Amino acid sequence: MSEIIKSEIQLAIEKIYSLNKVAISEDKAFSHMLLKYYFGINFYEQVVTDGPNDGGIDFLHYDEEDEKVIVCQAKYTASLSCEDINAEFNKMHSTVENFMRSNTGAYNNILKQTLQDAIDRLPDDNSGNVEYRLFTIADIDTDTIKRKIENLSPKYPLDCAIIDTVEDIEQQIQKIKGSLETVKEAKVNIDEPRNYLRYESNDSRGVLCNISSRSIIQLYNKFYSAGLFDLNIRRYIRNTLVDNGIKKTLSSNRENFWFLNNGIIIACEDYQIDGNKIHLSNFSIVNGGQTTHLIATHKGNSQEFYLPCKIVATKDEKQSSNFFTDIAEATNSQKPIYPRDLKSNAPEMVRLAKWLQDEGIYLEIKRGCKPSFKPKTKIGNDELGQLILSFACQKPGTSRSGKKALFENQNIYKQIYQEEYQKDPEKKQFVLDLIDLNDRYRDIESKFKTSRLTPDQLTILKNGKQTLFALMGLCSMLVNETITEQEILDNPRTLANIDLNFGSILSGYKADDIETKLGQIVYDIIDIVTDTYKKAFEDGSVTSVSNFMKTDSKYYNDIAVKFIKNFNYQVGKDIKLNWDIFKNN
Repeated sequence: MSEIIKSEIQLAIEKIYSLNKVAISEDKAFSHMLLKYYFGINFYEQVVTDGPNDGGIDFLHYDEEDEKVIVCQAKYTASLSCEDINAEFNKMHSTVENFMRSNTGAYNNILKQTLQDAIDRLPDDNSGNVEYRLFTIADIDTDTIKRKIENLSPKYPLDCAIIDTVEDIEQQIQKIKGSLETVKEAKVNIDEPRNYLRYESNDSRGVLCNISSRSIIQLYNKFYSAGLFDLNIRRYIRNTLVDNGIKKTLSSNRENFWFLNNGIIIACEDYQIDGNKIHLSNFSIVNGGQTTHLIATHKGNSQEFYLPCKIVATKDEKQSSNFFTDIAEATNSQKPIYPRDLKSNAPEMVRLAKWLQDEGIYLEIKRGCKPSFKPKTKIGNDELGQLILSFACQKPGTSRSGKKALFENQNIYKQIYQEEYQKDPEKKQFVLDLIDLNDRYRDIESKFKTSRLTPDQLTILKNGKQTLFALMGLCSMLVNETITEQEILDNPRTLANIDLNFGSILSGYKADDIETKLGQIVYDIIDIVTDTYKKAFEDGSVTSVSNFMKTDSKYYNDIAVKFIKNFNYQVGKDIKLNWDIFKNN
């Protein structure tokens, strides 16, 4: 048994007792210790699901950055066979599948609450993004285990199953506690002798070169868990958009990989160049972990290619730790690239931003940019897309949970952003009015947060903007007779294929009581949605507010239908009394 792990387990036992006056076993303390060092969660008993009817899941974590649920099993036992490990992964996978199907009666309440909430938080386009991790103190060889498991016909996806051994856990503890592990020595090949660019300062030196893909693979195979990435402050994060692009290049366009990838950065204490070889001493990859991982694990085309590589070293070995930290922080501090960023220079985005600027509106199409003029209002292109998708397209679930779909799904992108709004007066007025409605909604939202609403209504307000805008869009369609109440009641899915109504929204109303009327409509909609959610939760058809508002189908079949039926009551009559503000010119 590792002395490092044993010491940390004892500390966890003492800390939890001091906090809660609850004595826990070493087995459960093992889970708490793992939560602390792997996920940064400090000793909260309620996040450990270990116990009777836990479905093989001792604890779990929702990864905000990667929109991923990580379910974990901690095996605090010295003996563990390949069959045991496979069975544990199968059990966790089966539990997750049961929760996906709402078959949760056999599980304990803590697991029901934590796992259901985590699954409900997954966006629609990432609904199956679940990672399975098994932590063990047993003396096992993971490579041998993985090969054997492949022959056992596992029910879970192998590429989503990770085994952390004693060595892995120790390294993670040491890494978090401040120790830096590097690869002691290795060599890599570059494309040609002398084909590199040198640079030197008083404190540091470095070269830019083209490193061989085969050298990358060899480094990964030898040192993946032995310091190769320990100085990289960001672990490899699975990102479908980026990963698929790299994989496509690896499969069919390797000769152009150099042009399509930023490459990697290696920090080291020293390097020596010998012809087409570079000898590295005490080094780690501080940027490019994702690229390295995908190159090394690619199972298709194995043709050698070259990619850009920067190798940097310090001249003062005594300052190597500070040097490594500075390089890692500087090269990993850039903002991640999102699907939205890849469309920032698209012609349709530029045109949209330019004509809105003529109207005094700043449309942010590039994150971090500031307007070159004094706008009367600002809005991001992603927020505008969400508003159109909710209000006009009647897809609030996709708008809320699948924000990336605005830019990744070509059909949605074309429908929203490739409309030539500025060429059609009605379409142009629609966008301007929608932005105006959004500004007015913000004011109403701010007022409601400090008065008038009950706690349940505040929860709907906080989580339900896209649904509220969809229902305002539905009011607009009904008052303008784009669709009838009976059509919706007969077939709620009619809303899924509704023809977009590009008429004016608010500008057609000329009286001076628009703020009062809009505020009342928003309040009444919140009231109806709150009541609908509470009834759905009580009858077990939804598990959380996130689940209630997550999908378009839930909106069509439940929320919109119940909304129409409320027109028979006073709250619905109040909406009809005020919805003339949405009447087209």
